[in-house]
Amino acid sequence: MNNNKEWFADWFDSPYYHILYKDRNDKEAELFLNNIVSFLKIPSHASIIDLACGKGRHSVFLNKAGFNVTGVDLSENSIVFANQFANETLHFEVADLRTFESKTHFDYAFNLFTSFAYFKSDLENKQVLNRFKKCLKPNGTLLLDFFNAEKVMQHKSLCETKTIEGITFNINKFIENKKIIKRIEFEVDGHNYFFQEEVQLLNLADFKELFAKTGFEILHVFGDYQLNNYQETESDRLIFIAKT
Repeated sequence: MNNNKEWFADWFDSPYYHILYKDRNDKEAELFLNNIVSFLKIPSHASIIDLACGKGRHSVFLNKAGFNVTGVDLSENSIVFANQFANETLHFEVADLRTFESKTHFDYAFNLFTSFAYFKSDLENKQVLNRFKKCLKPNGTLLLDFFNAEKVMQHKSLCETKTIEGITFNINKFIENKKIIKRIEFEVDGHNYFFQEEVQLLNLADFKELFAKTGFEILHVFGDYQLNNYQETESDRLIFIAKT
């Protein structure tokens, strides 16, 4: 692990990140995206930017649904993988969301599955939201999907062990300094590895303040991938639809 890098730049570019999370629920993701496309009544051939696209699974799904999609991610390895799916209406590029300069403007911007608030300060969160705004057309729509911090706070610690592809991951998750921190340790070929995830615990009030300061108007708040209303202590997710 390169300690000179920010945790997400190092961990997300590691092959072990993709091994640990290889069993993420694609059916659940597709259900969510289908629900969002239907709810927003996104017209055919609309342009969508997938911000923090990873290896591109959501970008590919949206493109197959008939939309012009651009996926951006900080991880060079993820974009190399995603580029195998590129076509005339599906493109990928490496970018840091804090400094990303879009060459075009989009009808919709999607930031999915808790790909926000990895940073050290609210200033950086505002920088990211301002970049989201700049890449949207006037009256463009932002979808931002985050975990529900209020529910996470009810379960403040978790220790678990997962063995995937012969690698045993020891995971310790806890809350510290208004962040949810996940420490991940494992051994491969006699080498010990340690990575740490850190995500700010942002609640509904925090997001309302961030959106107001960056010129977004919140239109809808959902609490799960079925688009049920947000319930402060019960909902698994905190999902926003906002307009510029």
